[in-house]
Amino acid sequence: MTESIPRPLLAMVPLDERPVNTRYPKNLAAIAGLDLQFPPDAILGRARTPADTSALSAWLLKTAASAQAAFVCAEMLGYGNLINSRISNDSAAAVLTRLSVLENLAKSVPVHGFSIVTRVANANDCVEEPLYWKEWGTRCYRYSKLAHRALAGEIQAGSDEADEFRKLEAQIPSEVRNDWLVRRLRNHTVNLALLELTARGTISTLRLTSDDTSEYGLSARERDWIATWPDLIGDGLSPRVRMHPGADEVGSALVAWWLNGTRKRAPRVWVDYAIDADAALIAPYEDVPISDTVLGQLVSCGCVPATTPHETDIVLAVVTPSPRLTDYKLDFLNEDRWERSEAYHQQVKRLARLQKAGKKIAIADVAYPNGADPLYSEILASKESELQLGSLAAYGAWNTAGNTLGVVIAQASCVLAKGTNPAAQTAQRVFLAHRFLEDHGYQSIVRRAVREEARVKWGRQDPDPDNPEEVAWICGLIETKLTARLAALQAHGIGTGLSIRKNSVRLPWNRTFEVDFELIETD
Repeated sequence: MTESIPRPLLAMVPLDERPVNTRYPKNLAAIAGLDLQFPPDAILGRARTPADTSALSAWLLKTAASAQAAFVCAEMLGYGNLINSRISNDSAAAVLTRLSVLENLAKSVPVHGFSIVTRVANANDCVEEPLYWKEWGTRCYRYSKLAHRALAGEIQAGSDEADEFRKLEAQIPSEVRNDWLVRRLRNHTVNLALLELTARGTISTLRLTSDDTSEYGLSARERDWIATWPDLIGDGLSPRVRMHPGADEVGSALVAWWLNGTRKRAPRVWVDYAIDADAALIAPYEDVPISDTVLGQLVSCGCVPATTPHETDIVLAVVTPSPRLTDYKLDFLNEDRWERSEAYHQQVKRLARLQKAGKKIAIADVAYPNGADPLYSEILASKESELQLGSLAAYGAWNTAGNTLGVVIAQASCVLAKGTNPAAQTAQRVFLAHRFLEDHGYQSIVRRAVREEARVKWGRQDPDPDNPEEVAWICGLIETKLTARLAALQAHGIGTGLSIRKNSVRLPWNRTFEVDFELIETD
C-alpha cells in the first residue's frame, strides 16, 4: 500500500471571517490539491467584534513551522478585521506592535502580505463604518472627492464646486471630520510601514488594494502617494508590490498566484469582451477602466494576456460594465434587451465554438455590481446557447468588478492544476455550482424576493439579529428558494448530484446582502 503524498500546506490570516475571504480561497486551494489552513473560527471575531490578535500571532508562528508560505492580511492581524480598521481608535503604534510578529514569522516561512487603502463609503449606513456615518456618510464621501480635486488644483476659486466644498466643511462637525481623517492618517501610516517591511525583505510580496474606490477621493490620493515609493526606491521592490482595485478577492488571487509561481508557469489568458467599446468604462466602486482592472487581476493571479484565442490556456469572457454604472434595477431589462442582447448572443456563440475546440472557458459577469446580469443569464440558459455550462472552468458575478474578476481568474488557474483526483473534481463541481447559485440565483433573484417578503412581514428587509425566530424564518425561506434555483441550474448541467445541506443557510453579518450555505453530494 503506497502512502498518500501530503498536500502543500499554506497558512492564511484573512481579511475577515466572511465566506468570501475564507470559504472561497479554501475551496480554490482544494481544486488545486493544496491544503490551505485558516485560524480557528473562535479567534477570528465577527463583524464589529475584533479578532483575538494575540491568538492569531500564536497560531501564525505555530503553523509556520510546517507551512510553505504564509499569507497575512494586515487588517485582521493589526486591527482585528476589516471593519475594525475603519472604526477602532487604536494608534498606529499599537497596530504596528501587533504586526511586529511578521519579523519572527519571516525567519521560518515566506510572508506575503496584503492590506487595503481604506474606502470612503458613499452611503448613510453605519453597519461597516463609524456610527456617525449613518448621518454624515454621503456628505463625507462628497467632501472626500472635492478635497482631492481641490488639493490637485482642479477646483477654481468662486466656482460652484468651490462653494459646495466650503459649505461641506461648515456642515460636517469638526469632531466627525477630525476623527475620520485621523483614522485615515493612521491607516495610511500602517500601509507605509508595510511597504517599508517589504523593502527590507521581511515581507516577500505585498498587495495594497483599493476597496470600493473611485477616480477622485482621499482613497485615490493615498493610493497615488504610496505608488510613488516602489519606483523611487527601485532595487527590485516594484515587482514585489501590486496595487489595483479590490479587497475580498485577494485571498483567492494569492492562492492562484502562489500555485502558478511554484509551478513556474504563467497561464495565458485570452480576454473576450462582450462589448469592446465598454472595456474603456470605469466600473462602479473602481478607479480605472475595466480593461486595466482585468490586467491587474491577471497579474495578481500570476497570469499573462494571450495574443490569440487559439494559443491560450484560458478564455476569459468579460460581460462588460453597463454604461449606467450602477446596481441593477428591474426596469433595465427591456432597454438592455434592445441595446445589449445581440452582443451577448454573439459572445456566447464565440465561447461555445472555443469550448468545442477544447479551450477552458471562464465567465466574469461585471455588467452590474452585486449580482449577475439577468439578460446575460437568460441567454446562457437559452435553447440557442450551445455552451456547456457545467463544463466551465469558472464563473462569477458577485460584487465589484475586481472582486468578480479576481476569483474567476483564480478558479480557472486552479482548474489548470486540477488533474483527475476525485476530491479535486468534486471541489470544482461544488465551487462552480456555488458561484452560479449564489451570484445568479441568490443575488439576482432570491435576495430581492426574500427582502420583499421580509418587508411585508416585519416592515424591513433584514431580521433582528437578537431574535432567533426571525433569523430562522428568513434562513428557511432562503433555503427553500435556493433549492428551487439549484433544480433549475441542474437542468443546465450545473451542480448535478448536489444538494443544499439542510439548515446550512446562514447570514454571515445578520443581513440579507450576503448569504452562506453548504453544497453536498446527494446520497
